[in-house]
Amino acid sequence: MNLYDELELPSDCTHNDIKQKYRTLAQIHHPDKGGDEEKFKRIKSAYETLINPKRRAHYDSTGEYQEDMSIRSECLNRLLNMITHYVQQINPELDDLILKMKVDIYHAQQNVNNSIGDCESAIRKLNMIAGKIKMKKDGDNLLKTFTLEKIKQKENEIIQHKRTLLVFDDMLEILEDYHFSLDEWQLLLDNQ
Repeated sequence: MNLYDELELPSDCTHNDIKQKYRTLAQIHHPDKGGDEEKFKRIKSAYETLINPKRRAHYDSTGEYQEDMSIRSECLNRLLNMITHYVQQINPELDDLILKMKVDIYHAQQNVNNSIGDCESAIRKLNMIAGKIKMKKDGDNLLKTFTLEKIKQKENEIIQHKRTLLVFDDMLEILEDYHFSLDEWQLLLDNQ
């Protein structure tokens, strides 16, 4: 499915174009107004991906998009697991849980970005190797085939890493709506 086609927009459309077109199409295709439910779901999915700048950039660069619910679900599960994990590690009277979570997510993002760099480096090397592997006799070039399969594996790893970055972005976005109320925060607020 081409997300721009679903919204009947060109790929160079603006953020406002996406919002306006979605409103128009949603009114036409919403099931409560007699529209086709499947068409409405596709329009909504396209909108949710293209309206988010990071998801749109991911889609534009890879042609792939993730359903919001699976990313959202993973995001919420990871946040829950972090809180469960930190119960054993922090002192809630002294440690800022939200700050700790953000810092750990930033570190995880850096690790994932490093892994993407490693995969890209491996792909460059594997492409060079694939170009240099020659058979002395006629027949199937099994080593080249294995090398090309390894390239595909690395490309799939990059796709998964980029998906993980989208999850991390959502986690950080959710955490922006929170702060961890320590006593000194409360004192500062009370004094204002």
